[in-house]
Amino acid sequence: MLEYLKNIYKNGLSKYQSSRLRTIIDNVLFYTTIVIFFAAVYEIGFLSDNTDTRWLHNVYYAYLFLYFIFFSTKMPSILKNRGKGQKIYMLVIRILLFVFLIFYLFNVKFVFDTVDYHGIVYRFLTSPDLVYLIILSTFFIEVSKNTFKVLVAKIKPESLFALSFIVIIFIGAGLLKLPNAAVTKLPFVDCLFMATSAVSITGLQCVDSGEMLTPLGQGILLFLLQIGGLGVMTFTCFIAYFFKDTSSFKADAMLGNMVGTEGMGSTLKIILTIVIYTFTIEIIGAITIFFTVECGPEIPTTSDRIYFAIYNAVSAFCNAGFTTIPGSMCADMLFHNYSLKIIISVLAILGGVGFPILINLQNFIYHKLVNLKRVIWDHKRYIHEPRLINVNTKLAAIVSTIIFVIGTLMFMALEWNNTLLAHDGFWHKLVDSFYYAVMPRSAGFNDIGINTMHMATIVFIIVQMWIGASPISTGGGIKTTTFGIAVLDIISILQGKDRIEIFRRKIANRTVRLAFAVIIISLIFIAGGTFLMSIFESENSNAGMAEMLFETTSAYCTCGLSMGITDSLSPASRILLSLLMFIGRVGALTLAKAFFTPVKSLNYMYPKENVYVG
Repeated sequence: MLEYLKNIYKNGLSKYQSSRLRTIIDNVLFYTTIVIFFAAVYEIGFLSDNTDTRWLHNVYYAYLFLYFIFFSTKMPSILKNRGKGQKIYMLVIRILLFVFLIFYLFNVKFVFDTVDYHGIVYRFLTSPDLVYLIILSTFFIEVSKNTFKVLVAKIKPESLFALSFIVIIFIGAGLLKLPNAAVTKLPFVDCLFMATSAVSITGLQCVDSGEMLTPLGQGILLFLLQIGGLGVMTFTCFIAYFFKDTSSFKADAMLGNMVGTEGMGSTLKIILTIVIYTFTIEIIGAITIFFTVECGPEIPTTSDRIYFAIYNAVSAFCNAGFTTIPGSMCADMLFHNYSLKIIISVLAILGGVGFPILINLQNFIYHKLVNLKRVIWDHKRYIHEPRLINVNTKLAAIVSTIIFVIGTLMFMALEWNNTLLAHDGFWHKLVDSFYYAVMPRSAGFNDIGINTMHMATIVFIIVQMWIGASPISTGGGIKTTTFGIAVLDIISILQGKDRIEIFRRKIANRTVRLAFAVIIISLIFIAGGTFLMSIFESENSNAGMAEMLFETTSAYCTCGLSMGITDSLSPASRILLSLLMFIGRVGALTLAKAFFTPVKSLNYMYPKENVYVG
């Protein structure tokens, strides 16, 4: 052994030895990170505030110091094959880790105490919460890096996509089961229900999250709905791309399939764009919400005001409907806050419009700005590029606009002398009507009892929930484009056409078939869920047929609105709704593809024959 070490000292490590050593270090670091993470979970989830945990925090600091050292040694190999933009992000992360090393490992508290400064920066840097946050970050870095090992295995993208949601749901349920996560001990069924609702960005609540959950429990929900909004695989693979030394063609192809990219080179770019859009919009939304609310009985301090702004910005953009205030938006200080309702509505629209549409609009605006510079500053001719706005964007925008306009007008007409009586003036009634034209599309925020509305309004809300938001977004439902394709197909049949034509383009037959498959499957699940719930709730006097249909539609379409029966449902119905929320978020077709083997060849054609329908 001594001769072996001497040989390494004199001649250095061979390529094989270096690879083996790096693999051993990676494995040790991964398993150590897992242990440290669960130690932190045990501390914040089980131990009381007055428990002496200084020795445990010393272990955290030692672990983070070693992690920083190993991470720094791997930085050159991580940066080796990265593009310019990726290198910048990696350097920023490295600087942040270095700052943490300075502040924590060299006693930041002593430095601040010498200058007698106790501002918000001091409280943040000396708070154990920052340590927990960095431990959580290292945990996700290590888990995400190992995700690529699963990606290259023989597993379908659909199976991996569904499995990722299942894993994070049960992890979330376990975290919500922690004693310090709730005011009173919650049954596991309730924890599973709340975790599924958060990960599927639905917003249905069997317990009031603002009243029954502690700040720890609310933070767990916030984390779950942020991951659910981005997509579990999008989130983990985004981290893995930056911290994994190498990738593989198969991993890139599978990831591109899951996020909807067409080219191999664009996979990372699309993921990066999605993450940047998400956090940028949420930060801007949190800032605007902060300035539209004031401290009061529900939000007593400035810290609570900041927390409320961040929580609701994330929840609104992710179309989740969770909030930190007991009773959701029904609180007195929020009910008549029309500026807040407009901001939440805009955030919900941006989250539900779909990332491909946002990227398409970005390319369109960039093209216009570049040409504006060419014409004004460079005195060159305008370069025309046809069809910058694609058919998907145009169709989704038209359907969404029609739904918003009709929804606003319908709510005003039906509820003018009912629920809108609580709002003074035409403008306030218009804002609240627009708010309720947006919320049923998947957002789920509620400021009045749905059961106090007219039955006609409730039926219209069910239709809105069923249609939902746009594809590849944080919203649910069958999607606006699916509904638009179905309507266009009906119009084309009435016109005697054998194909769908829109914006001088023909819609592929496969798209039409998928649209009707999504519609039929959604109706089957909603009807089946209502039927099963009617059996489970046969003795529940609060759950009538309208309430159960509303509840199952809201769950499958991941909307989160309720007629007030969720907390009175039996455990069987809660499990049923959890299953519907999961299927609605993953997608019934995606889930079905995980169990079916695709046909390898269709090199034949049978004779055609008509079947009478209609």
